[in-house]
Amino acid sequence: MKPLRFIYGGFGFQKGYNFVLYAITAGALLGFVLARVQYLDIDGIFREESIPGEYYWYQSGFRRVGIIMHLVGVLFGGMFAFLQFTPIIRHKALWFHRISGYLAILLLLAGNAGVYMIIDHSIGGVPAMRLFFGILGAMTTIGLLLAYVNIKRLQIDQHRAWMIRTWAWAGCIISLRLILDAATEVAHRYDITLHTPIRCDEIFFMYLNNAGIPNEQNPTGKIYEQCGDNASTNPLEILISTEAGGPESAAALLRPMFLMSAYLAITIHALLAELYLWLTPAEHYRLRIVSYQKQVEKGLRKRGSPKEAGLGSTRFGDAPEWWSLLREDQAAPTA
Repeated sequence: MKPLRFIYGGFGFQKGYNFVLYAITAGALLGFVLARVQYLDIDGIFREESIPGEYYWYQSGFRRVGIIMHLVGVLFGGMFAFLQFTPIIRHKALWFHRISGYLAILLLLAGNAGVYMIIDHSIGGVPAMRLFFGILGAMTTIGLLLAYVNIKRLQIDQHRAWMIRTWAWAGCIISLRLILDAATEVAHRYDITLHTPIRCDEIFFMYLNNAGIPNEQNPTGKIYEQCGDNASTNPLEILISTEAGGPESAAALLRPMFLMSAYLAITIHALLAELYLWLTPAEHYRLRIVSYQKQVEKGLRKRGSPKEAGLGSTRFGDAPEWWSLLREDQAAPTA
């Protein structure tokens, strides 16, 4: 047991199960962002590894700026978030914790801005996919703002809660990828056929980029007569089967599977974040008391006042007066 205590104690944890959760969640976040840093090579790794047709929209223009902003923001923001959830840093280097916190917030906000720049064509750009990216971007942006306001008001318990929620939501991309891999494997194993609308110019680009077929030999116009001789610039959408055989068949499978995986992943992560907060009321209470003490010291709150300085339930909700006071300030609750 002593070696284990030495390990998790070195990270600033007092209980082993908290370190296990940290290793699974924060560790997965760090591993994911480190593995995805290579995608910053937009014209190399990203072009080759992304879903067929995605790179078509990122060759130039504002969408290229958007995808770069998104990748830089979420990847480096995720790295700083990993440091934020490491207790030893908060205990030994509070100044670094604060700086990395500001950087994590700014980077994730930049990443969200990038998402809104590419939302119209990302993963096919169907309305349900746009809705997912729009909601996730709004959720994480609002979560960051609430976390920031609460820490500026020294409401540490609410800052913790909103940071956990925000990065749990943002981290749904990790589970999304795992679900996507499993879903595509099931689709291949059981010969599931799907039909997905894809633009002619995207299909033309897939044969050029993913199949390596030159423009003059591109078969898009012959395979899909609706696309015609101007397939390279034709924005017409046609239904593509997952049994089509070319690179477009991979896109026809991955796009709807990505959509399904996205909604399932955010649902799982949102529920798990609330479950974790529900299972850790002792830490929430401890930080609420610490918040009370610091708010009184800084003059943000009068001693004995039941109203929290931050955006808590005593300010906007119906929490009773004893909810946020020190024991010596608490009055016995009445029925």
